[in-house]
Amino acid sequence: MLNVPGAGTVQVRNVYTFKTIATIQPLPGQFLAGIAAAGDDRTFVIQAEVGGKRQEFRGRKIGPPMNPPTVAFDELRLGPDGRPISLVLLFTVPARDALSGFAISQDASMLAYANTDNSGFETVSLATGTRRSWAPVDSGGVAPLSLSWAGDRTLAFEWTPGNNRHPPGIGIRVLNVRAPGNLLQASRLVVQYSRYCAAYGGCQDNPVITADGSRVMVSKAIQQGSRYTDSVVEYSTQTGQALANVAPPVSGAFPGTLCVPLWSNPSGEQVITSCGHPELYDQGSVRPITIHIPMNGTDILWFAW
Repeated sequence: MLNVPGAGTVQVRNVYTFKTIATIQPLPGQFLAGIAAAGDDRTFVIQAEVGGKRQEFRGRKIGPPMNPPTVAFDELRLGPDGRPISLVLLFTVPARDALSGFAISQDASMLAYANTDNSGFETVSLATGTRRSWAPVDSGGVAPLSLSWAGDRTLAFEWTPGNNRHPPGIGIRVLNVRAPGNLLQASRLVVQYSRYCAAYGGCQDNPVITADGSRVMVSKAIQQGSRYTDSVVEYSTQTGQALANVAPPVSGAFPGTLCVPLWSNPSGEQVITSCGHPELYDQGSVRPITIHIPMNGTDILWFAW
């Protein structure tokens, strides 16, 4: 499932053939902008921009709306053949609060979305509508694309310097969304920032936590002189110990080689990554696989599966 750039629609595609199965049109007044997947491969949440003004070219509207005042979150359900069954509105929020990264829990009961107004995030029960704000503390910030769920109460995220060069506990943290206290009191540091980001301008912020919450996959970037090396490392969420290189290191003369985790089975024994090309880590061994990841040049487009 991927966004069609500039069109405001999403498409369901076969990852092996890249054949389009269905094109999902937005609800009235919406421009579809982002996607997150639950664990059943049938339930998705779509982020949509509402309002604003789109540019026109030869009488046709093009590109995303400018200055949309509202963001909507919709639930999309697919049938076994990948064709849409339903697309319904879940809720709306002001665009200043939510026009960024988000994630849905495996059972589709909880949503977390980055709060662009304060550099924290919100968690929402989709069953009851109960919300909780996780505002940043100590002038730190949450990387907006780093949210990743395990179950319906554990959320991994990257805690970053923000407006404070040295806030406490930066790195990959795991939060119990039902615990008392503020963002740092209810979470614990799993992987210290310096352990996976040691290359200026070359680090990614998109960890993937396993569904059972036991492991987290993190992009690692290091620099030695003018040489940059990128890989994906699997860490224990209990001890912080590095368990495996699930993607072989890729070295080059330039920073920022796109080397990211894309998917994990519930236990982390199988992991799909992309470090120049897709690879499957399977219980200790890594091999190339043939799947079609939506790309724009060397960048991966926003997609969910």
